[in-house]
Amino acid sequence: MNALRRQDLWQRLREAALVEGDMPEPDAASAPWYVRAMLGAAGWIGALFLLGFVGAGFVWVMESASASFVVGALTCAGATAIFRLRAEGDFAAQFGMAVSLAGQAMMVFGLAQWFERSLTGMALAVALQQGLLFVLVPNFIHRCWTSWTAASAAALALAGAGLPGFVPAALTAALVWIWLSEFDQAERGALLRAGGYGMALAAVQSTMLHGELWALWILGRGTHGALGGETALWLGRLASGAVLVWAVLRLLRREGVPLQDSRARVALGGAALLALISLRAPGVGPAVAILVIGHANGNRVLAGLGILSLLGYLANYYYSLQATLLVKSALLASAGIALLAARLAMRRWWPEAPEVQRA
Repeated sequence: MNALRRQDLWQRLREAALVEGDMPEPDAASAPWYVRAMLGAAGWIGALFLLGFVGAGFVWVMESASASFVVGALTCAGATAIFRLRAEGDFAAQFGMAVSLAGQAMMVFGLAQWFERSLTGMALAVALQQGLLFVLVPNFIHRCWTSWTAASAAALALAGAGLPGFVPAALTAALVWIWLSEFDQAERGALLRAGGYGMALAAVQSTMLHGELWALWILGRGTHGALGGETALWLGRLASGAVLVWAVLRLLRREGVPLQDSRARVALGGAALLALISLRAPGVGPAVAILVIGHANGNRVLAGLGILSLLGYLANYYYSLQATLLVKSALLASAGIALLAARLAMRRWWPEAPEVQRA
């Protein structure tokens, strides 16, 4: 679009009271994608050579937990300075990312030596470390990474404390709160979106590995090591269903639909039905909650992660060995029939808005 057309469009928008003030200056022309890709690759190569040179000269650092943590913290501080001073350059951004990841690895190595007998303590310390980096480093991709790793470390701490069944419910509840606060706190929108995407990745990860598989993969033992045994697992499944119902309640409140309205009753009935299904297939509730929030916010990436989570969990559930294929097939078929019946009920009591006739 040339300058005259942009000026004309801006004038028409001003006359329609959609914008005000002078037309903003056009952004600087961006380099082609292949140039940016080469600059990013050069940043990683430069960072790896630098870190390899420093690592060869300071091998003694890795022999001490304190030295490893301090050097890692200083490395992360240097990466933070790179991001703050040269936030727009592709080379600087990728170079800073590589340096920060190396610093984080050294800090985690030091924490692992300090908390070698306490998995929960180390996980909590890593979650705190990544949370601080999330706030301090002003880069979107870096914040997505630190949010994801902080949430995963917090989930590991919860599982290490003997409550692996509550991990998907806790992560999904945090995700729902973040994404439903996006429009209420516009001044922190970029920060919330970065944290929301990282939390979504952690929630998808925990949903696909719900229950016994999560405990085996993370803790190296089955759910017999969980506090409360089977009772705690069932309570975790109830919590996963409750998070879905809570998400629907929040969305109804945001859209101004009263609970007495037939649409609200149908929506809550569908959420309750999925919550009941989650008692036998516990990953369904969290996956559907991610999908619903993504669709309600018009966020295709989040909705896509919800679909990926649902498909991944169903594949994991169908081929896991806690029940026979006949029992799981009957459960999935019954759930599908119930959901189709709920869809028919929605078409009956929640009619679509009439289309607007356009000239």
